[in-house]
Amino acid sequence: MKRRWRKQHTGAPAEVNITAFMNLMVILVPFLLITAVFSRITVLDLNLPAPGSAQPLSARDEPELQLEITVREEAIEIGDRKRGLLKFIPVASDGSHLVKVSTMLQSIKARYPDKQDVTLLLESDITYERVVEMMDTLRVARVEQEDGAVFAELFPAISIGDAPVVDLRTAKRNRK
Repeated sequence: MKRRWRKQHTGAPAEVNITAFMNLMVILVPFLLITAVFSRITVLDLNLPAPGSAQPLSARDEPELQLEITVREEAIEIGDRKRGLLKFIPVASDGSHLVKVSTMLQSIKARYPDKQDVTLLLESDITYERVVEMMDTLRVARVEQEDGAVFAELFPAISIGDAPVVDLRTAKRNRK
């Protein structure tokens, strides 16, 4: 004998209990709204030069400073696009080269107080950490005063590009 199991059909659908889900939403939604206010993303605005764009000539007799910082594996070169190399700073493992760069940039800023832009030229094998350190050094400088340390703005408008390739033998001969 076969027995057939039959479902008992009731005419009314089953009731869904959403009380637990509503309790969760009542707690979760305000929590998410409160924490969303405190999460912020820091973004550095960079200006990338357009291909083939030329700089407009200045109306002044004195040529305008076009500051370029070239970051190489062994050294940092601070220069002007028109006048050439201003300072050559060897990279130190303890990070003291950043202090020298900051000091040089502060003296340049003292001579050109309205200057806001700088071009950062990087070799292809420079690590991301070194790029961020250099950008921080270019943007602000820590200045000691009587009442404590103050952060002074240097060159906040940073453009990034590729460093020109140089023959190290020729560069070492020219530096001596």
